[in-house]
Amino acid sequence: LHLPNPFIIGSGPPGTNYAVMKKAFQEGWGGVIAKTVSLDSAKVINVTPRYAKLRAGDGKEVIGWENIELISDRPLEVMLQEFKRLKEEFPDRVLIASIMEEYNKNAWEELVGRCEEVGVDAFELNFSCPHGMPERRMGAAMGQDCDLLTEVSGWVNNVATIPVWAKMTPNVTDIAAPARA
Repeated sequence: LHLPNPFIIGSGPPGTNYAVMKKAFQEGWGGVIAKTVSLDSAKVINVTPRYAKLRAGDGKEVIGWENIELISDRPLEVMLQEFKRLKEEFPDRVLIASIMEEYNKNAWEELVGRCEEVGVDAFELNFSCPHGMPERRMGAAMGQDCDLLTEVSGWVNNVATIPVWAKMTPNVTDIAAPARA
């Protein structure tokens, strides 16, 4: 894994599709972490607008904004075609697949294999997304459970042939335990 420079766009709207990732590479970014993908995008229902007012305890005062955007709602097949095209056009740039799945070994292994087939350079395991479908034990719900982290990270590392790292949730009182896991 060789970065032509240390500037990488993080997973999110700047990695939503081929056009925006291509623009990042054309503008000189060394790498892009694509918007998080999963096997079944039909489970993802994004809303508009994707930011909500964060209100103080009284419910009246606006103290900030919160992102309520979910992972990619585009079909995995489309994203994989775009990953392949980007790597063909920009072989010297680093393309990182941010991936998230339910607690299912076969699903994680399949997602890793399919992304590697199209040439991504590394994986970011999305264990941080606070709105990553916690009812399915995804995202931060998984990232807060050390036993799940250990097991899922093991599944991925047993099949991945490229670098893997975890994007951890800050929604814990002590990051050391999940980081060790």
